[in-house]
Amino acid sequence: MSRPTVSVVLAVYNAAWCIERALDTVMAQTAPPLEVIVCDDGSSDGTPDLVERRYGVRVRVMRLPHQNASAARIPGLAAASGDWLAFLDADDWWAPEKLERQLEFLEKHPEVRWLTSDGEYISDDGLIRQSWLSDYFDPVRDRVGDLFEPLARRCYPLMSSMLVDGNAYQQIGGMDPRIVYSHDYDLWLRLAARFPGAVMADRLISYWSHPNALSRNYEARHRDDLMLMERIAAGELRPEPAMRELGEERASTLAFQIGLNCLRTGRGAEGRAILRRAARSGPPRRRMLATFAASVPDFLLPQLMRMQWLKGAITSTRGAIHVERDAAPPAVATGHDRADSA
Repeated sequence: MSRPTVSVVLAVYNAAWCIERALDTVMAQTAPPLEVIVCDDGSSDGTPDLVERRYGVRVRVMRLPHQNASAARIPGLAAASGDWLAFLDADDWWAPEKLERQLEFLEKHPEVRWLTSDGEYISDDGLIRQSWLSDYFDPVRDRVGDLFEPLARRCYPLMSSMLVDGNAYQQIGGMDPRIVYSHDYDLWLRLAARFPGAVMADRLISYWSHPNALSRNYEARHRDDLMLMERIAAGELRPEPAMRELGEERASTLAFQIGLNCLRTGRGAEGRAILRRAARSGPPRRRMLATFAASVPDFLLPQLMRMQWLKGAITSTRGAIHVERDAAPPAVATGHDRADSA
């Protein structure tokens, strides 16, 4: 039986400074992909010319008008002819055996329809964290099965590590171009809601962090995440009451963070409206704070936001939304046989 084929799809914008590093690691794969598609999002720095000049027919370049990363990637994913879709950002890069080890993993777990791996987290200053997934799972280990619940708690997959079955991608309707900042999270949630997935403990990618990264726009991403959590709370992705409760709790947490940021930046009316949303659910202390903050008039906000007691109270109510820790993990978790609560 022949091994499945893989299409590699990149969305790039003004990536002349890093695109060669990324593509060179694709070309060096021990299990070469069927095709490589670069979707250029209207770059003004000569990125598409550089790719065509350097790689010729080995890479297909789509020259697109400037929109956003989600909208740019969609034509490439639609044109891909491989059995599996591999995602890669232009500023990240792969280990030489990335595709080979993922395909070997899929041979052992044929039920899996999407697959992510661990990777190292790097910046201009060097290594930030040796294991990206160590901030999400303790311990980091292979996991297989229904992974929707931990994904709803936190978006743990790295875009550049993801390998997605092409048929599954089509069945869920593909990527949504309307979601700019959390388009990846939206796609992973819809996949995990319907299909078994997997997490590999292998560190197969290098994830690059720099000041202009899309994920740096925290409030915009939080707003997208809030919309996604409200869909979960409404039962649009999974009908189980526990999943809806989780979506509501996360929506309340995000609304609290967004509302406070609005107050800090002088958007009082908007912040109060969002804080009233946050006051609907969650821990009593946070609900009380949200209700209080939503009632404060604009002229009192500057003094109030400087008060140390309020800062301390806000900090104590936040808490990170962590995946629950394992007590005695098996080698591989399947289905709901997990102690760890995306």
